[in-house]
Amino acid sequence: MRRFAFALSAVFALALTAVPVDAQLKLGVHGALVSGGLDEIATNVENPLSGVFGVGGRLGVEVPLFPVGAYASMTYYLADSDENYWTASVFGKLGLPIPIISPYAIAGLKRSSANPGDLTSEAATGLFGGVGLQISSLFIEGTIEMNDEVTASVGNNPIVLKGGFIIG
Repeated sequence: MRRFAFALSAVFALALTAVPVDAQLKLGVHGALVSGGLDEIATNVENPLSGVFGVGGRLGVEVPLFPVGAYASMTYYLADSDENYWTASVFGKLGLPIPIISPYAIAGLKRSSANPGDLTSEAATGLFGGVGLQISSLFIEGTIEMNDEVTASVGNNPIVLKGGFIIG
């Protein structure tokens, strides 16, 4: 009988102290700015997209009570030229479990193209990595993109700054 009473009191204590788990599904929008690139710093060759602004969205899944997640993101850049430019990426996020202000690191794979309808012409695939800071539902992050192929319209190894908000 004592074991049953102990088990019942443990279940009762856990039920009273339980808190709701944050939503696992995350939805967000962001603005992006291409801020030069590594080649621009090293060789003074200007990235053709330097200073171009973009808008996009992201969808992610985060593990409850742990600061890890997986995201998919797409950004459309508003270039002044006749060519369109966009990037699509999948990435992992690893953060510090600090409430309200939470620093994090991201790394993933991205695909960039000058023509959204055609994934093969003028496209570059590569890895990217960066750091960010999430303050409640707002975030800011900076990434370095490492393109496998160098194309005239996409540029090489751009540094991208993003900011936006996450719901969920």
